[in-house]
Amino acid sequence: MKALDQFIEEARKAGLQLRIDPEHLDRVARLGGDGLFHVPMLALCILVIARAKKRPLATAELAAWTGATLGRHFSSIEAAHRRLEWSVQHRRRCADALVFLENVQLVFVEETPHRSVRCTSNGVDFVRGLLGRPDEIGFFTRGLVRSYRAVEHHGLELL
Repeated sequence: MKALDQFIEEARKAGLQLRIDPEHLDRVARLGGDGLFHVPMLALCILVIARAKKRPLATAELAAWTGATLGRHFSSIEAAHRRLEWSVQHRRRCADALVFLENVQLVFVEETPHRSVRCTSNGVDFVRGLLGRPDEIGFFTRGLVRSYRAVEHHGLELL
């Protein structure tokens, strides 16, 4: 067993939990180098949302949907997702993630007034493959899908 896996298992057995103070999340979201969510995680979240969303996903809504979905997934920051969705750093990283997904042809942005994000067939196949995996990335992807569905069911609350 790796040292990190052993540490996580011991922390789980001891009942330790990581708590993030929502009042200080805005400071963390503004960090330049090591922010709260990295571009690959945001790219996966955008891909999951674009695949699952019934209505078109406007590019202007990316930060709100990713903030709410990740806030729901990581329950310790759920109370602070509104601060996150208005964070300039978070919006910039969402834009970087969207450019990455477009470049690898997993999503495309429709040239409409709302610039809707849609999953390509490669993107749908990619997510489907991740959902079937028994490892950590499969577990994380299934968790993102559940979190997105919960946000969609309860409604996205914008200001």
